[in-house]
Amino acid sequence: MDDVDYRIGAVECPMDSPSRGIRMTGHTHIVAGVAAAASVAAITHHPITPALLVWGGLGGLAPDLDHPEALLTRRIPGWRTLARWGQGTGWWRHRGLWHSVLLWAVTLLLIPMAGDLGAHGVWALAVGVGHPAWALALWRWWGSDGLWGWGAGYLSHMLVDTWNTSGVQWFWPIRIWVHSPIPNITVGTWPEDVVRWAILGMMVWWMPQVGLLVAVTSWVVYRGIHWL
Repeated sequence: MDDVDYRIGAVECPMDSPSRGIRMTGHTHIVAGVAAAASVAAITHHPITPALLVWGGLGGLAPDLDHPEALLTRRIPGWRTLARWGQGTGWWRHRGLWHSVLLWAVTLLLIPMAGDLGAHGVWALAVGVGHPAWALALWRWWGSDGLWGWGAGYLSHMLVDTWNTSGVQWFWPIRIWVHSPIPNITVGTWPEDVVRWAILGMMVWWMPQVGLLVAVTSWVVYRGIHWL
């Protein structure tokens, strides 16, 4: 079955090139992910916690783990090689499997397991050094609802990437590529800066305090990943 180019518009893009099209930078995806997480929490009346915002930023980066040069890919030991192998063997292509609703749902099942493992590790360390009280205080400050943040951030990445020329295979393995009617936005140029600042501006206008939290958390996540 041939790829179906589902779009509103008339931008031609050969579907046989996994690297075709321009991708948003990691910073933009982090801002979009954190903003999406905060928005979902506010609309559904969930608490806006550090866990929710940070996981939103990480979820905003996660779909690009299918690309060997992506920000998060280069920070996870061995993942760059895995991404190259995946693309080289045809097991995945950029904006294919990793940008699909299917894998988004799978990650929603796996992330709680990773969270529980991390929590048990922190607790074991705290008990081992004889200071479990600080672990409890840290856990209370960190909060819950990280899964909400991850899910919202992941979906925000898929939505933002529909602005790219190559589109996104939202319904993998069905070979339908979804495009936005908005023209392609080139990475690292002023239109992308406008998108990023527009997201932050709308958050500050809607909920000033939350908007500032989104801006600060986005910067912390972005710089934190670079420091790894």
